[in-house]
Amino acid sequence: MDSHQHERRHHFRSKVRPGRVLAVRFRAAAHTGWVAARTRDIGTGGAFITSQNVQPIGSPLTVEVTLPTTDQTLTLPAVVRWAAAGPDGGMGVQFVDVDVDVLLELNDYFSTL
Repeated sequence: MDSHQHERRHHFRSKVRPGRVLAVRFRAAAHTGWVAARTRDIGTGGAFITSQNVQPIGSPLTVEVTLPTTDQTLTLPAVVRWAAAGPDGGMGVQFVDVDVDVLLELNDYFSTL
């Protein structure tokens, strides 16, 4: 197993389920524009974001998601942990330093799926 596979398995173990595909937007830095994207999978620890605008591994991101059960937009600081190029490409991100209230909101949503 190469390090890329190990890293991916370490951070993203859940299977894609209905409801885990959500519209999101992200930006690489405060001075850059927002990029609309979708998750292929998302959980309280991170997400795989499908996008042609893949950021380098280690890049900090701000991810925003609005859950179908609420009108509130959740802001999730994240770091790119792995990336895949190509038409089905995107990046695996790990959420870091997320506010506890945001984590509780995410957890409540995922427990209903």
